[in-house]
Amino acid sequence: MIIEWHFIILLLALGLLNGVLAGLLGIGGGMVIVPAMIWLLPKVGVSDENLMHMALATSMATICFTAISSSYAHHKRGSISVNSLKVLVPFIAIGGLLGAYIADLINSVWLGRIFGVGAIIMGVQMAMDKLPISKSAVAGGVLIPVKVAPAGITMGAISSLLGIGGGSVVVPYLLYHKEKLVNAIGTAAACGLPLAIMATIGYVVLGWNQVDLPAYHFGYVYLPAVLAIAIGSVISAPFGAYLAHKLPTALIKKIFAILMIVIGVKILINNI
Repeated sequence: MIIEWHFIILLLALGLLNGVLAGLLGIGGGMVIVPAMIWLLPKVGVSDENLMHMALATSMATICFTAISSSYAHHKRGSISVNSLKVLVPFIAIGGLLGAYIADLINSVWLGRIFGVGAIIMGVQMAMDKLPISKSAVAGGVLIPVKVAPAGITMGAISSLLGIGGGSVVVPYLLYHKEKLVNAIGTAAACGLPLAIMATIGYVVLGWNQVDLPAYHFGYVYLPAVLAIAIGSVISAPFGAYLAHKLPTALIKKIFAILMIVIGVKILINNI
């Protein structure tokens, strides 16, 4: 099957939008890509039965690429808490794989409902823009593995089920446990890479023998979308970072939060 040129242009445009939003607001991934994939994938013959699975898998695969550049940028600025990262990564990676397994057990309608609710929750969180109150799961400034394990696996599974990089759940968690904001953001970005890799592996393996998938797929992952979105995101992310210093980011953040809520409601309505 030959992919039409206008479809490739749409995918590249999606990647450009994703990169700008990632640089401007520190978001992207599932909250941008999954709704777009829900709209675009049927155009290449993806059935309703496999639609949400492919949307989530494709989103996680693109995050593998964006997380590399994001993590490197934070590493250069020294904004990654290595101690927290070492504790979180194994559990978040396990959670990412678990989330893909759970998604494979759920039909596309229920996956749509889960994503819709998740989009609404994160939209509300972004609109309120309130930081959690610091608590204590640290000992001498270091996260305790035994206490982190359940939360880490849960955060990884939720991120995999929503097709997101994990920043929306990891940043509040680290802030809650007395991590500085800049380090929480950097550490969450670094956690996104192993999370996305493990979730993508899960979606590839679990979708390997699925029928009625489009050409150029790798399990549940739609390769043309991954390539085009990754290219677009890498090109436009620096421009998004530039805009972050020029535009009223707080206002744009609230507008995007409202958009997330609207998208979540629409996906819920479509999956009633």
